[in-house]
Amino acid sequence: MKHYIIAKFKDSNDTEKLLPEITSLFDKVLDIEGINGVTIRKSNSTRENRYSIMIEIDLTHEGLEAFDASDVHKEWKSVYGDRLMSKAIFDCD
Repeated sequence: MKHYIIAKFKDSNDTEKLLPEITSLFDKVLDIEGINGVTIRKSNSTRENRYSIMIEIDLTHEGLEAFDASDVHKEWKSVYGDRLMSKAIFDCD
């Protein structure tokens, strides 16, 4: 299945500034059983009504449970949560 995190930063400059460290953080999900891949894409649009980044995690249903309980997920929420204007979570097969 696919797990998508689509996020918009409050400060549009955070996209470029934080992308390397967010990529480094999410690379660690590959060590979690049930996670097969991760791709991070940044928006190529500067329009105000666009989201900043999209994180796509390829995983099993068990991998989603493991991700939700992981240190990576906890760090994502604690370090970057306050920097986000909004986010959307979407899961699909």
